[in-house]
Amino acid sequence: MKIIIYLMLFSFISSCTSSQGIITVHYKRKNANESNSQNKTYYMTLPKGFKLLTLVGENELEKQYIYSDSSKIYISDFAISLLNYNNIRLMGENTANKRFESIALKEKIAMELGKEYKSDTLTLQGKMANGLYWKDIKTGYLSIGYVNVCENEKKEFDKALASFSTK
Repeated sequence: MKIIIYLMLFSFISSCTSSQGIITVHYKRKNANESNSQNKTYYMTLPKGFKLLTLVGENELEKQYIYSDSSKIYISDFAISLLNYNNIRLMGENTANKRFESIALKEKIAMELGKEYKSDTLTLQGKMANGLYWKDIKTGYLSIGYVNVCENEKKEFDKALASFSTK
């Protein structure tokens, strides 16, 4: 019995370690709501060792960087990324409603009032029932975040999100 527990513990610990090194990834987005808009390129420095999954909608794009321990980092312009949807809903109706509000609707209302809409940044984060961490940052039309992150990898994943920029 002790051997099984040891193997399970070893499996869990080894699954929470990432490969050495980092890599800079690119994310190109054209704002479909603006006429004559140019592609905008974003950069983020991630830990190596991921597999890329790209999801494409009608005018939307989500890139998921998936690690062998099931942790994921994402960049998305989907209105709602499903990776952290349930985690955000568990924070309560008011928080979820604020996070999932339509930016296009806010811009339209501001324009009708003769004002310019300045997008806010909203950061939500927490610990899931399985003891792993999640984080979602909504800024303008984009969301970046992570899910299923072990405590000993959290700083590395936070550092990756903090590296998100446009040059």
